[in-house]
Amino acid sequence: MEGARGVQGQLKKVDFLLYRAERLDHLCSLMPREARAEFEKLYGRILDLMKICVDPAFLRALVHFWSLDLHCFEFPQFDLVPTLEEYELMLRWPKSTGVYVFHGNYVAVERVATQVKLPSRSSALVGNGSIKGWKLAMIEDHLSSLAGEGDWLAFNKTLALAVFGTILFPFHANTVDHAAMDAFFAWDVHMKSPVPAILADTLLSVNLSQQKQGKTIRCCTSLLYVWGITHFYASSHMGTLPDPLRNFSKIPVSRRYASEWKQVMEQWSIEHFTWVCPWFHPSNVLMRCGSYPSIPLMGLRGCIAYSPRLAMRQLTRTQIVPTKEELGGLCFSFDSEHQRDMHAVIRVWERPIYEGDRELGKPRVSVSTDYETWRSERGVPQPSTSCATAVCKNKSMP
Repeated sequence: MEGARGVQGQLKKVDFLLYRAERLDHLCSLMPREARAEFEKLYGRILDLMKICVDPAFLRALVHFWSLDLHCFEFPQFDLVPTLEEYELMLRWPKSTGVYVFHGNYVAVERVATQVKLPSRSSALVGNGSIKGWKLAMIEDHLSSLAGEGDWLAFNKTLALAVFGTILFPFHANTVDHAAMDAFFAWDVHMKSPVPAILADTLLSVNLSQQKQGKTIRCCTSLLYVWGITHFYASSHMGTLPDPLRNFSKIPVSRRYASEWKQVMEQWSIEHFTWVCPWFHPSNVLMRCGSYPSIPLMGLRGCIAYSPRLAMRQLTRTQIVPTKEELGGLCFSFDSEHQRDMHAVIRVWERPIYEGDRELGKPRVSVSTDYETWRSERGVPQPSTSCATAVCKNKSMP
């Protein structure tokens, strides 16, 4: 299978756009307790993402296992893919009136400036070509002024905008670009959840990195890192990690080179794997949208679909074989050639279809015999004996 990664091939050189903004951290420390509590009501746990110290070597090894055919991580022993349900719970995202979709034009920058009380003299976009936005330093100056004035309502909105642009939807270092402003405005004014777009940008960026050499992954690396480490290393902490972000530091993980992480992932067995993250609770599962057979995610710059059937064990359900129509398929960047595809995705999100115990059965972490047979027939590459020996010497289980 062309898209299978398994243990074959060398690790590609992949870079990640990581958050490094010490001044923003300092400005957060100025918030009084009431302002921080109000921020969390409006924007969930996105400030907690600033405390996550991402190991890019782990992510570099993780993306090596991405399958272009299946749109999931394909390891020798199992398949795995981040889901909307897991991302929503990690962020503790507030209830929304719908999801963010890109309608072809970004919000007028003047409307965003008004929303965060930014003076008009500072609101002009800077940058070249399609990458235009506001410099983070300018936004930090505005935050400092708002803190001095005690205007914590505007401070919270401006802080959220900064986090949208530097952590949730990073695209250019130290810049909150126009696309991130659009996602922020859609939530702050219309309560359209950005979570599907966060996941879309993650999967799409990983997919592009496996299609091209030397691609920089621009997505919410903090969430992807917490999701991955929790699944791989939380087996001895079940029941003690009620909060995925604030309790993340309790998971003991030693740092490794990317090549060592790759060997660990090649050897990881189902017995040592955490299928259901300790903070996850069974609920209804989003299975498809409208007439589309799986879940078409719309990000800030493109669309990609994933099949929830590949992730059912992660959601306390039985993992079953996806249909051919549910796999791969939808994956494109926004351009003039995909206008009809964009509008089709917007339409199907008007009718999200969830399934619960009646359709899926009572929560039970299991896999169907058909799935195991299907996986065997795919011919997923297995690690060599020499590789196994190397991992045994390097791996330190928590």
